[in-house]
Amino acid sequence: MEVSKKLLNSVPGCVDDVLHGLTSCSPGLRVLQGHRVVLREDLDRVKGQVALLSGGGSGHEPAHAGYVGQGMLTGVIAGPVFTSPPVGSIVAAIRTVAQAGAAGVLLLVKNYTGDRLNFGLALERARREGLEVEMVVIADDCAFFSLRKAGRRGLCGIILIHKIAGALAEEGKGLQEIASFVKTVAAGIGTLGVSLSPCSVPGSGPTFTLGSDEIELGLGIHGEAGVQRYKMMSCDEVVKIMIDHMTDPTSKSRVEVQSGDSIILIVNNLGGLSCLELQVVASSAVRFLEGRGLRIERAMTGSFMTALEMSGVSITLMKTSSEILQLFGNTFLLSYVTTYGHILLYFLSL
Repeated sequence: MEVSKKLLNSVPGCVDDVLHGLTSCSPGLRVLQGHRVVLREDLDRVKGQVALLSGGGSGHEPAHAGYVGQGMLTGVIAGPVFTSPPVGSIVAAIRTVAQAGAAGVLLLVKNYTGDRLNFGLALERARREGLEVEMVVIADDCAFFSLRKAGRRGLCGIILIHKIAGALAEEGKGLQEIASFVKTVAAGIGTLGVSLSPCSVPGSGPTFTLGSDEIELGLGIHGEAGVQRYKMMSCDEVVKIMIDHMTDPTSKSRVEVQSGDSIILIVNNLGGLSCLELQVVASSAVRFLEGRGLRIERAMTGSFMTALEMSGVSITLMKTSSEILQLFGNTFLLSYVTTYGHILLYFLSL
């Protein structure tokens, strides 16, 4: 199998280069020495507040390091491409924010076996050291009608939890209160993706093959198999299939929305889709959702949770309320304007 072309210096060092590039261009961020951990430079501001840590395998940029900043994440632990970060680095991040005076640490984790295992082990180790730590696992995949043993996969919906938890932390809410609130909110989030092409891990070939006239529905952000393949069709037809699938009343992984509900919409570029196509998808999604009587209170388009160079898109729906919308309206500042400024603008315009 032919190895894909990537503009890198080396495969083993690419994650370190990514973190160096991000922090070099973002004066409000720093790398924790000896670890692939990105932290806010102003940790003194976290004193007395709950610290929020997230992370996972690299290859999903800007997730998750792109969401470190005031009013969102305190820090992020990065693993190798598509591989969970080591327990030791997660523990080091927990210790660092705790020593800065955080009033507890909340781990926000996507539902993948490796992430749950490593973050869970780090949580137990930190608790044995007397640190106050909680973990919330976000599982928003709507692909499978029947729930698998491992549960729903964690996809783009976690970035909404970053924002909500960050706003609550800025308000001075306690660890248990934040964990309980975001756990409830996360249950009302659903995401579904569709791919026009595979992705490829640096140094390897494509993670799967897809015909030139095919698309795949319900794939994971690491190239995991989806639920069905279709022949290429119009954008309106694809979006209708996606939203019908996400809201199918017979599906145990559906997102519970109905006519009259208020929602937040994310149209997320999985990495290789053109901006032109992304906005066409957004247009189709808005028309289709409004046609079903849903009130779109917030809509975001952009690259929020990618799968390297995969040409595809995911749609995230979250049922919302006045309380949640107020949290989205809270002021916050991400410190990477020069690097991921487009995302900053999306959130500040909410």
